[in-house]
Amino acid sequence: MKKQHYLILLNLLLPAGAHGQQPLADPPKLLWDVEALAAAPQVQWLDTTQGVHSLLYASVPYQGKDTEVFACYSNPDLIRGRKSSGTYPGVVLVHGGGGKAYQQWVEKWARAGYAAIAMDLAGKDGQGNRLARGGPDQTDKNKIGYIETGALRDVWTCHAVGSILLAHSFLLNRPEVNREKTAITGISWGGYLTCIAASADPRFKAAAPVYGCGYYDESEVFGPLLDKLRPEKKKEWMTYFDPSSYLPLSRAKFLFLNGNKDRHYNVVPYARTYGLVPFSSRVISIKPDMKHSHEHGWEPGEILAFFESVLNGGTPLPSCGKVRIGHKEIEMDFKSEAPLKKAVFYYTRDASLPSTQRQWFSKEVAVNSTGQQLQCSISLSDFSYGFFLLEDERGLSVSSEFIAGEGVTLN
Repeated sequence: MKKQHYLILLNLLLPAGAHGQQPLADPPKLLWDVEALAAAPQVQWLDTTQGVHSLLYASVPYQGKDTEVFACYSNPDLIRGRKSSGTYPGVVLVHGGGGKAYQQWVEKWARAGYAAIAMDLAGKDGQGNRLARGGPDQTDKNKIGYIETGALRDVWTCHAVGSILLAHSFLLNRPEVNREKTAITGISWGGYLTCIAASADPRFKAAAPVYGCGYYDESEVFGPLLDKLRPEKKKEWMTYFDPSSYLPLSRAKFLFLNGNKDRHYNVVPYARTYGLVPFSSRVISIKPDMKHSHEHGWEPGEILAFFESVLNGGTPLPSCGKVRIGHKEIEMDFKSEAPLKKAVFYYTRDASLPSTQRQWFSKEVAVNSTGQQLQCSISLSDFSYGFFLLEDERGLSVSSEFIAGEGVTLN
């Protein structure tokens, strides 16, 4: 891990003077005061008559001015119109580009047994109108280009992460929320923010970024936007706003969920991203041909199952071991508390093509007599990128780490 990245996160997570006997040499500018953001934000309730309530909460300053964020909130009692009956795990829901505070997303999680909050990170209200004190909109200029002329704290990512941490504090200060059981999931740009927020905020126990990952400078979509910056500003953006700066010191358990053809977050930077989280703290679920949208991003049942396993002792998703590569075969140990329904090796030979143009093939694999090992007869010369996919009887799937074939690399 680069020293500058390490120093940034230490300064982010620890209060002043907490680094030991001596202060860090030339520490970088701090972006979030995590200790201050742990306090419950001021709230103005807009509508408490429905199963999903709406509210405004005070957020971090933008260009020196106070801001507020629109959000939707519910829990299992509110959604069913009953009196409070206990405490529940909590989940923060983070939308992606073009998204908003989705009421149906909140309702989905409330019916699943969670207290849930979704916020609008574009400075808009529930009808899509700009708030008078809404902060930055989610434009490419505000997300990336702003760093050329503006302060780091006014880059959209900085404001968005601050708003997410405050939404988490809102949950943690609710009497119906179990303070030891909170999670976060986000979609696309929301997955990107989830990587940062879950690493910056040690109060999260579980995180499920969907699509979003780090190494934005390698993205087929976002890399060209970063290339428009001056070299020193591109380096600065990658240092302060790329998830790769923060994930190495994350404490949460992670589920990384993506499609194998996603053009925004392709397999190479994706593999490098999940590799920043300890092997024992991550689960990967790559869904062949998964489409890219908010609806497709919140649909997978793997997210709820993962959170239940981490927070409530539920049946975990299957567990993949390290892939072992032989001369003409690859093997992998696995564990699955739910009976395994199928196991497949997916692979492509098209490393040089854009993500959406790669053709993927599948090859059935053998499960040995102990039921804990997969074996596939294939040579490294037969594919560029590949991964095992396991599906249990619940219809929930996980993936092995990506492996690279002959003549290509994931590094």
